[in-house]
Amino acid sequence: MITCPKCGNRIPARKLLFLTRFNTTITCTTCASKLQWKNKRTGSLIGGVGGGVGGGFGTLLLINWSQTGNVVNLILFAGLLATVFFAAWVAMVKFTRFEQVTA
Repeated sequence: MITCPKCGNRIPARKLLFLTRFNTTITCTTCASKLQWKNKRTGSLIGGVGGGVGGGFGTLLLINWSQTGNVVNLILFAGLLATVFFAAWVAMVKFTRFEQVTA
């Protein structure tokens, strides 16, 4: 959970799923203040590392599956994707900072 810098209330972590480089603001559910993503480079780094790890290991598992036909590799691939997604989401919640938008 992230906290609003204005009212100190907690904002649900699921709101971070919709942040992109172009959509960098969220609204506090309590005080309705607009919050801007303060450290965008951290989000880019987390996404890049997650994509690299998931893509690299995922490609190896899919190549191994195509050569052996073993279904266990597909199950491992699905587990890998879920784990990388969850780890990136947890890292975003932990390391993302917000500031109030000044108009």
